[in-house]
Amino acid sequence: MQGQDRILHSLYLIGDTGNDTIPSDALQLLAFETFNDTASSVVFLGDNCYPQGLNPNQSAKKNAIAKRKLASQYELLLAYRGNVSIIPGNHDWSNGKRSGKKAIQLQADFANTWFKENSIIKNKDAGVFSIPPGLPGPTQISLSDQIDLIALDSQWWLQSNLFNSVEKLPNMNRKQTRKATLLKLDSMLAESNRKGHISIVAAHHPLYSNGKHVHVNEPMRSIVNFTPFQLFGLLGLNRYFSQDLPQPRYKRYRKSIVEILRKYPHVIYVSGHEHAMEYFDINNIRCIVSGSGSKQSLLNRYRFQARFMDDNQRGFFRICVYESGKVKLHAFGVKDRGEYWNSEIFTIPASN
Repeated sequence: MQGQDRILHSLYLIGDTGNDTIPSDALQLLAFETFNDTASSVVFLGDNCYPQGLNPNQSAKKNAIAKRKLASQYELLLAYRGNVSIIPGNHDWSNGKRSGKKAIQLQADFANTWFKENSIIKNKDAGVFSIPPGLPGPTQISLSDQIDLIALDSQWWLQSNLFNSVEKLPNMNRKQTRKATLLKLDSMLAESNRKGHISIVAAHHPLYSNGKHVHVNEPMRSIVNFTPFQLFGLLGLNRYFSQDLPQPRYKRYRKSIVEILRKYPHVIYVSGHEHAMEYFDINNIRCIVSGSGSKQSLLNRYRFQARFMDDNQRGFFRICVYESGKVKLHAFGVKDRGEYWNSEIFTIPASN
């Protein structure tokens, strides 16, 4: 129709999908919505396989179930002709255990091989696992002439402790790798901004949330995180507490990323982790939480002012980039059987 604002590219964002061997209703809705959408990308935002991913230390039976959980998600995209990107989460890292590095490698190998052998997606040969296993990233993927996806493994920042090491860049220790990662992220965003592109920074852990991972003034967490009992953290025994926003390592990650994002106007940070759907625009830092791919949990903390929150149904978000330069966010839910909310995020000025 004349005058219609055409969609140039869509990003479907779904996280925390790995709970069942039979795909959730949210995943089934995703398959329906993406079926004929070739100018699009699907991004899995971590916790792709509960409870411990492909943990090499668990039984063959449990790993067979884990592979079934992963394959059941992939099979829904057999006829999909867009791009697929997979981000790891804390459960994919063996839920924070020492076997995490090996578990990530196993999942990456499984996902890349499965899509290469069975799918018709555009990036089947390049691989769907967006970050070299065990490293923090960032990895930049050009989704279109206007959109850059930058993938981060946020669990890398929370995983390392005295007996639980992570991969590091060649000839660097963990601190140097962390610094190099942030410099590279800043450089990628600066170049994307110079070109007038939209940058989607994808990770598992959110920068803002009003859900169960915002624990404030809870005695046990305070004792473990802020007293000599931090020894538990060095030994890797506080891996559950490390998933909360107030935890010191998590706070350092958030602070570092926020300081970079606030420098650039057309960046959207997308994540899972919280089993609900949220959208924040705080000091022009846009943060989307899309973690209700197979689980639901209550949003009841109200720590951050949100533009959208929903914990009543499983679902996912879709970012649409329009020919006019508009960028809009659309929410899809299983109870509403499709899209039930949308809002404009920003508009990119037309290039000269």
